[in-house]
Amino acid sequence: MSEDLPLAHPDFPHPTEPGQLFFLQRSMNANTIVYTATYDDDGNLTQSAPVSVFWRRYADAGQIMQLRWYERIFGFGVRTHTHDTPTSKSLAFNALKSHKIELRQLAPFEAALFTEQDGREYQLIYGYLDVDESGLLPKVTQLHLYSTDPQTGRYVTHTIAVSGGAFKE
Repeated sequence: MSEDLPLAHPDFPHPTEPGQLFFLQRSMNANTIVYTATYDDDGNLTQSAPVSVFWRRYADAGQIMQLRWYERIFGFGVRTHTHDTPTSKSLAFNALKSHKIELRQLAPFEAALFTEQDGREYQLIYGYLDVDESGLLPKVTQLHLYSTDPQTGRYVTHTIAVSGGAFKE
């Protein structure tokens, strides 16, 4: 726990997109995957596609680029499932399906992602992937999730090890 948000890679910019829920960076370069909430005209989460995912290409000119189909399907895309209330949805990252995440609307035009670790709830801020680029294809070795503890307001880092392409939680 810390009072300041830990910086996985201090040289990489942190995005500040409208409706931003979460972002994901990789040790390979500064290009960042950004997850934003989508709202209807009244500020409620859209029911059909409440989360938008795209690249912020900081290693280039900082432009926005849509995910390629294989990045969306096998890696960085998300799936949502409606709960009993329109202000809360279960969400899963395609590459980390077993990790339970909840998309929660906090106010009009305001939402956040929450996850449970060791029996406690945390609000997700960003993730960082350690990537081994020594082989033909890059391989993720660790995922670091940076969050806040809603009870204390302090920042908490959770590390998930990856072995043989599978996350070990």
